[in-house]
Amino acid sequence: MTDVWHGKQLQDAEVAWETIHYRVHDAETGALLGFGSAGGDGALMATVRHFLDVQAQHPDRQLMIRRYDQPA
Repeated sequence: MTDVWHGKQLQDAEVAWETIHYRVHDAETGALLGFGSAGGDGALMATVRHFLDVQAQHPDRQLMIRRYDQPA
């Protein structure tokens, strides 16, 4: 399937099946608030859901997520 963004055709690409290792930090203090690994077809969605869960637990904080090359 070819995707179009703002009227421009994007290059075709294959779905990535690699495992995502990540950590969620408080952007101001650097405190670690969550971490995880997700793999397979739903890896990106699982990562986003976890980030949103952490955000819901800390609504007054600005968060950042970083990807790592191995599990925590």
